[in-house]
Amino acid sequence: MNHPIASAKYVSFVSYRRDGTPVATPVWIAPLGNDFGFTIDNESGKAKRLAHTKRATIQQCDVKGKVAEGTPVYRCTAKVVLHGEAEIVRDAIAKKYGITYKVFSVYLWFTDRFGKKKHQPETAVIVSLDA
Repeated sequence: MNHPIASAKYVSFVSYRRDGTPVATPVWIAPLGNDFGFTIDNESGKAKRLAHTKRATIQQCDVKGKVAEGTPVYRCTAKVVLHGEAEIVRDAIAKKYGITYKVFSVYLWFTDRFGKKKHQPETAVIVSLDA
């Protein structure tokens, strides 16, 4: 995919609260055919916000979520996926981010095994750009 988001290291994902307030979060994102995907915690605010609206935006940002002036905003539809679909997203993220993802996945493994949120289903978000 040749879309500028495909090569972005970080993307600001903006989802919306019930009252319409936007909430931006920097995420790692990977191309999935014509769509994009990123992994999430199934109890995250993003998952809760997407339960009531699929409307979202994405734009390239830095690790802290800061967006450079003039960076294009892309409107999109986002859906939460579980299990097999989420594994496909995870694999795409692992392929794109390589060793950085592998180091981070060790942290995730320990969190899953010894943290408060044991054995949650694998969860991800698939983003489809609006026409």
